[in-house]
Amino acid sequence: MGYVPPPMPQHGLEEGPILLKDGRTAFLRRAGPKDLPLFVEFLRRLSPESLRMRFFSPISPEKAAELLLSAKPEEEKVTLMVLAGDPPRMVATGEYVRLKGEDTAEVAFLVDDAFQGKGLGTLLLERLALIAAKRGVRRFQAFVLAENQKMLNVFMESGFQVRARRDSGEVEVEFEILLEERAAERFEWREKVSTLASLHPFFFPRGVAVVGASRDPESIGYRALENLIFGRFQGPVYPVNEAIGKEGGTVGPLLAYPRVESIPGPVDLAVIAVPKERVWEALEASGRRGVRASVVLTTGFQDQEAKELADKARRLGMRLLGPGSLGLVHTHPEVRLAAGLAPLPKPGPLAISSQSGTLGRAVMAYAEGMGLGISSFVSLGAKADISSNDLLQFWEEDERTRVILLYLESFGNPRRFSRLARRIGKKKPILAVHPSRDPLVRTLFAQAGVIRANSLEEAFDVAALLALGRLPENNRVRLISNASGPSNLALEALREGGLFVEHVDLGSTAKAEEFARALEEALEGEAGSVFLLFVPMGFTSEEEFLALLEKAEGNKLLLACVMGSPGVRARVMGQVALYRFPESAAIALSRAWAYKAWREEPLHFPDFPDLRLEEARKLLEGKNTLSQAEGAALLECFGLPLGKGEGLSLKLTAKPHPLFGPVLTLVLPTPLGDQVLGQRLSPLTQKDAQELVRPLSHGQSPDLSGPLDPAPYQEIVLRLSRLLEELPQVEEVSLELSGPRIARFEVRLGGNPEPRNRHAHSKPR
Repeated sequence: MGYVPPPMPQHGLEEGPILLKDGRTAFLRRAGPKDLPLFVEFLRRLSPESLRMRFFSPISPEKAAELLLSAKPEEEKVTLMVLAGDPPRMVATGEYVRLKGEDTAEVAFLVDDAFQGKGLGTLLLERLALIAAKRGVRRFQAFVLAENQKMLNVFMESGFQVRARRDSGEVEVEFEILLEERAAERFEWREKVSTLASLHPFFFPRGVAVVGASRDPESIGYRALENLIFGRFQGPVYPVNEAIGKEGGTVGPLLAYPRVESIPGPVDLAVIAVPKERVWEALEASGRRGVRASVVLTTGFQDQEAKELADKARRLGMRLLGPGSLGLVHTHPEVRLAAGLAPLPKPGPLAISSQSGTLGRAVMAYAEGMGLGISSFVSLGAKADISSNDLLQFWEEDERTRVILLYLESFGNPRRFSRLARRIGKKKPILAVHPSRDPLVRTLFAQAGVIRANSLEEAFDVAALLALGRLPENNRVRLISNASGPSNLALEALREGGLFVEHVDLGSTAKAEEFARALEEALEGEAGSVFLLFVPMGFTSEEEFLALLEKAEGNKLLLACVMGSPGVRARVMGQVALYRFPESAAIALSRAWAYKAWREEPLHFPDFPDLRLEEARKLLEGKNTLSQAEGAALLECFGLPLGKGEGLSLKLTAKPHPLFGPVLTLVLPTPLGDQVLGQRLSPLTQKDAQELVRPLSHGQSPDLSGPLDPAPYQEIVLRLSRLLEELPQVEEVSLELSGPRIARFEVRLGGNPEPRNRHAHSKPR
């Protein structure tokens, strides 16, 4: 069993928005002495039974609050608190406490009676375990009254290997918190459940309110209402317009309401299309009405204003799409939702997320022209709350979605995106277009198994092929053609994509019968995909060729190029992807094969049993700089070999990036300057490390007896990645390699603004 990287929440581990099991929103943060009034008010609201379950005997709220917030000098204590509502009220707290230097901590929780059963105890346990593990705690223990079955269930269902011992009326539970695969999977599963619950009102609303609905055909409110009506949304739609509603009038065929609170039926989703200065009022009114989801079409919000709007929505128990969103569509036949400025498209297997609203609408129109229907489309706008990370988890479980297409302009939490994409990409292909040519973005996509397209056109070329729901069975492709020039273009692109081509040239006089025989043989052959390239020469008509494709049967991936055909670059025709140009088809097939190869590669993070993690953590305690000896000792704790060896001289650096986290770079020094051989983002899988050191396989061994063995360098890369993951206070590492050994090193710790005062810089003897 390999190393299990700790789960990563969408927001901060110790502070940030959280989701409850029912999808409602709350806020988590560290507690301190200044929070005493909040604790007292919280404890006064609890039932005597809840207090007894936590403290085992009667206790006053004031005394209990002091106890929860106090710590003895010899103790290390971390206390978290959860706030919900507007104004925020405390609804839960959790803590762990240990004697300094000990590796066991006692953990306990307390949840408001009204919020029990919403997953808060489990969430607090997970967060405390992740925090404690980073600080060297190895196990948690807790003492629970035997009758407190709810709390016992929290521990037993956590995914940790819990040992329980009953003594009289108490149960002592104890478990190791060093993360194993089952606990990590439970963490991911619970977060997905909460995320799906929070998105359900967006995609399956019982009713929709259009706040700012208007009779003016040029207004946003008119168009939003029109799309809901013409899309035949399968639920009630409520126009909200204060002036028209007070008069008992209608907007279009629907009765208008003066306020959201006046709506008599169920409302899960509010589409807000009012001027910027009235958005806050509309959001608050929706929150009071119990609306769970809001789409803000209004534009003009600065980043800070958008963040404050999202924070307000969360306090009201809502999630927010936008502001500045074009809206969302969901073509499910039982929903037929077009909530915004985009009309309902033809249904199909493609899910699209776009940060650009106008681009998103154009993309949907292009997809429809290709014959490629949409399962759902979401315009993120300012992305103040809902992001592509949320949507990926919805589409992971959506049976109608086969292919996910993301247009990304920025990343909120790329490390979380990478983890999600790695998991979801094993089930469904994720295509991404990013306008930046930043090599780190390319690295992120490559490691996460995301199919990166250089343009939207290329993205749709690939999407047309993937939408068929099949992947190449192997890296062999049978190319059947009747024109040598276009065939050469296809051959070159296919070979560059790592495919082995079996070329069948029928000649320019080939007739339909010859294409039919060649296709039949290809479908029965060993090649995993079949590519037909047709140029009208007068011996076979385009109609005959297309009819041949429509009749084709089999499980192989089938694509064709019909040159000279008008229309879009790519389209879907039954179980065949059709292209206008041979290179487009060849590149799409190459991308599909690369994705298939990645998907079948095990996602393995190697572990090393010789790591001395506790020793390493103690070495860094209370330090913001390391001596030469301490730096060497730290590297040795992770099994990194010090000393001069024989072989290639290289540099391996790990530097922090504000968005992507630690970046590992392998460099070859040359007389003309340093040559970057590759970059990878931590944490690295076995495959990531292999790819990073792959250029070394072209070198010679020190004794010139054969090719260089990259395996020892690969192990150094993996061990360094593990060091960065286990010790976040290590900000930067620079290694000079002499062969597969470290001849010189530099270790820099975070937390001190003066770089030269916080690093170990040495040459091992």
